[in-house]
Amino acid sequence: MSSAAHEQVAGVVVLYNPAADVLDNIRSYLSQVGRLYAIDNSERSNPEVVRQLTAIPAVSYHSNSGNLGVASALNRGAELALSDGYRFLLTMDQDSRAVPGMVSALLHCLSKLDQATVGIISPSHVTKPGVSSVDVDDCRKVQYVMTSGNLLNLRTYQTVGAFKEDLFIDFVDVEYCLRLKAHGFSVFQVMNTHLDHRVGELVEVKFANSLFHITSHSPLRMYYKTRNRFFVANMYRWAFPAFWWKDKWRFFLEICRLLLFEPQKILKIKMMWRGWSDYRQGKYGKYHVRQS
Repeated sequence: MSSAAHEQVAGVVVLYNPAADVLDNIRSYLSQVGRLYAIDNSERSNPEVVRQLTAIPAVSYHSNSGNLGVASALNRGAELALSDGYRFLLTMDQDSRAVPGMVSALLHCLSKLDQATVGIISPSHVTKPGVSSVDVDDCRKVQYVMTSGNLLNLRTYQTVGAFKEDLFIDFVDVEYCLRLKAHGFSVFQVMNTHLDHRVGELVEVKFANSLFHITSHSPLRMYYKTRNRFFVANMYRWAFPAFWWKDKWRFFLEICRLLLFEPQKILKIKMMWRGWSDYRQGKYGKYHVRQS
């Protein structure tokens, strides 16, 4: 990466009860940004991870002294980057690993576009074994992308506002991308570079003499996904009707997959019901365990 580009790009990684291997993930992109803000949402920080992070000059560690949600951590990183004079922010999950030159590839795509109209540029995401990016210099416009690996244009962030902290986690990225598009900005994905990104737990499934992997989320994540997807779909139903219908179909398929293949079926369905119920009642933020 050129020094000029290096001075424009900061990074933020959201930590939550990280294991020691998070440091290897961070090293995969640390040299690709000018400064990395490590925002720790852990209820109890890992002293060894904190010690190693604070020993790295390019890392600025910040503890939230509790789990304030991914949206809050992203907003804190964005505000820190703006105060330090950066124009772009690489948003990373702790379980993501970048390939060499990923940020340069994102900036190369950006250089061919009208920067004033771009909200986010993302790499392709590899979430399952045996899949990689395609060797095509293609920078394509998409409707939304997952948060990790995104290059966020901080000028558009100042225009459209912060990530929605009431959502806490899940669909924070979808809502933000749709909001960008509603304000006239575009979201792009670069196909010839990628991010290795773990989404949930991969479960091996045998079906009809075939072996494949599905992504399984915890019951709590199913609560957030259900609650927040209804919130986002309702908010953007009239602006993006195709998204509304497609997400309803995707939700139906997810329920079918859960009933057929996933563990903890009853508990997950129960938490999804709670998510839908809280959406109907306008309850957002962090989920609190209820007394039975």
